[in-house]
Amino acid sequence: MQALTQTTNRTLANRPFPAEERILMQLGQCLHQGCFICIEHTAAIAPRFSAWTLWEQPNCYNGNLDAVYDLIESCRRAHADHHIRLNVENVSWHSKLSVMVHRPH
Repeated sequence: MQALTQTTNRTLANRPFPAEERILMQLGQCLHQGCFICIEHTAAIAPRFSAWTLWEQPNCYNGNLDAVYDLIESCRRAHADHHIRLNVENVSWHSKLSVMVHRPH
């Protein structure tokens, strides 16, 4: 666990978005457990249904937080006016978590 904390602190030291840093630090444990993560975006969120578009194929990234952060940044650069979320899925536990990582101003 100490190695994870040291890696996370070193990896996220120069990142300008503190909310995302906290989210990615919490997701570090999920990455090390082999959970699948996918990044999705949409132009607008509707109360009943929002069509989310997959940014890249779901992947477990082998515990690499930099890869996840880089994909969030590339999605943000391409779709700065879109909402962006992470979906984390643990297949062995049949559980899923969605986290919003970017909301347009």
